[in-house]
Amino acid sequence: MATGHDHPQANGPGHRAAQPPADAQAHRAAQPPAHTEYRIAHLEERLARSDLAELGMRIEARGDAVHITGTASTAAVREAILSLAAEELPGVPVRADITLADVSAPDRPEELS
Repeated sequence: MATGHDHPQANGPGHRAAQPPADAQAHRAAQPPAHTEYRIAHLEERLARSDLAELGMRIEARGDAVHITGTASTAAVREAILSLAAEELPGVPVRADITLADVSAPDRPEELS
């Protein structure tokens, strides 16, 4: 008496688990989790409402990561932004291109013509 375990075709070459095509798997791997857009919006809200009152950062999902671009007034503000991003986006790679604004006084008067 043959059982399902003894059946030669049960685990043979004709028995395969359904898998999406390789290009669909690669596409899914290149995308951040579905709720990342929500988490980005929450990060933007936190930046706007915090003591930073930072509205000039552009935050967007790119491939499997989140990219932050903009200008911060100080290195401490840049670090605070990156810290908030790490809190809001755990497990998501964050790439930052945050430059520092030059807020020093000019060394000579501006000449207008």
